[in-house]
Amino acid sequence: MNQKLNENLVGAIKGALPERTNVALYLMDLLSLGKEAVYRRLRGSVSFSIEESALISRDLSISLDHIIGMRSKNKAIFNLNLIETANMMDDYCASIDIYTQAFRKIKLYSDSQYQSACGSIPWSLYIQYDLISKFHLYKWAYQMRGYESMLKFSQFAVPQSVLDAHQEFVNERSCLPKGFFVLSRDMFVSFAKDIALFSRLNLLAKIETQQIKEELMNLLDELESITASGGGKQGSEISFYLSNINFESSCTYLEYRDVELSIFHIFSLVSINSDKSQICKAHKEWINSLKRSSTLISRSGDVHRAEYFNEQRELLNTIL
Repeated sequence: MNQKLNENLVGAIKGALPERTNVALYLMDLLSLGKEAVYRRLRGSVSFSIEESALISRDLSISLDHIIGMRSKNKAIFNLNLIETANMMDDYCASIDIYTQAFRKIKLYSDSQYQSACGSIPWSLYIQYDLISKFHLYKWAYQMRGYESMLKFSQFAVPQSVLDAHQEFVNERSCLPKGFFVLSRDMFVSFAKDIALFSRLNLLAKIETQQIKEELMNLLDELESITASGGGKQGSEISFYLSNINFESSCTYLEYRDVELSIFHIFSLVSINSDKSQICKAHKEWINSLKRSSTLISRSGDVHRAEYFNEQRELLNTIL
């Protein structure tokens, strides 16, 4: 790594760490280096190795292409969090860990923001419900492996590593920053229809269908309570909007200090993300455009909120 790149990396480290953090102590702990070795890197007399740079990049969510200077307007660089069928659970845990680390960072900054457009039930809310989470994994496995090689829902095992990853994320998610969700009006209906389909395929027993339905009802109750209070568990201000425009895909925008991250959910469990400024700007503008054409149901909007949640309960009872 040349002198300029080393300087860029040091600057990015200082910019990503919370104020009053001792940079040298942080690097000593992360890289398992002595005090003098760290200071030589900070002064530039010794460059960070590729392995050290990658470790720092992962821990602080620093984009190395920014350090290198790949800022061409014609290049939109994305990270694909791919889940391979053969390594499904390991890849899924790695994907969850990316978001756990992001939430761990954003809760350190009082000016952090969270914005999400939810074409389906947001995983950040349903992940604490075991059967709903299991069904999402089961549905993905069914789509990728096909019916002939598929176990029934009761035979589909979720490893403890996945449950641990879920719990770790839930612990970090409890400190949601200021932000908002734009909800699709069809997100519970589409999920219920998927459950009904698997029930007709005899892959879900009647009692399992009813157990998932019960969790969905509990999730509706929780979501209604959050929207009524307009706040998270730690006192953060969270707003919910009902979209008046149909949209299918789900996406999330995160911002803390001078770091931005756009996350696009694709292929059910798979996501792509980008911290390119032009991508994040366009993404943020799109979510805000949805917000402007939506109906606020947090704190105010009591009638719209009650109508929406009552309608969702009635539809779940009809479909399931």
